[in-house]
Parts: sequence; structure tokens; C-alpha cells
Amino acid sequence: DVRLRVRAEYCDHDAALRGGVSSSKPGLAERQFDLFSQADALLRSRDLGAIVCDIKFSDLSYLDAFWKDYLSGALLEALRGVFITDSLRRAVGSEAVELLVSVDEEDYAEGRRRLLGDHGQPLR
Repeated sequence: DVRLRVRAEYCDHDAALRGGVSSSKPGLAERQFDLFSQADALLRSRDLGAIVCDIKFSDLSYLDAFWKDYLSGALLEALRGVFITDSLRRAVGSEAVELLVSVDEEDYAEGRRRLLGDHGQPLR
């Protein structure tokens, strides 16, 4: 299995944090904890979510093509059209959203080893 992680994120958290986090607590430590707690809650409320997919490849050429597209950014571009939908754009308003795609190189290498088998030949 190759694990594909796709996450949508707001691009600019600074403006939201500047406008949404303040504290009037008297002590420095109390104020810092209050600000941290508010910032944590605000950032959690802005979480757009993630999708994790386990993909099984039965052919080495498909796995290698997938990896090549991941490295080149072609996979990200293809997924952008799937995940950054009109409904998501309406939900986030004018804020910019970016898509993050990750695949562990170790997953890819392990998939290659399995498909090649012990003798360097693809498994049937």
C-alpha cells in the first residue's frame, strides 16, 4: 500500500490570529496561556480536513508512474481540481486555500520491493 495524504489548508493564518486572539489577563504566564488557548481553538476551527487513501498497485509501471507524477507536481495539479471545489470556495469566502499532498518515499520503496519480489522479477 502507498498512503496518499491530501489536506486543504488556509494560506494565511496570521490575519485570523491577529484579529481573533487577545488577552487582558494580568500576569504574563496567564496571558500567554490564554493567548495560546485562543490561538489553538481558532486554528482548530479553521481546519478544512484531510483525506488519507491507501492505494494498492498490482503493476510496477503504475506505481512508478504514480510516483513520477507525485514528484513532478502533476498529481497535486490533478487532485487540486477534485478537492478545491466550488462549494469549498464558497465556504472559505475570499481566503486563499492551498492543497497539500504527501506520499512517503518509504511507502513507495516498499511497494517497489514487493512488486519486484525477491528475484527482481514482478510478482504474478
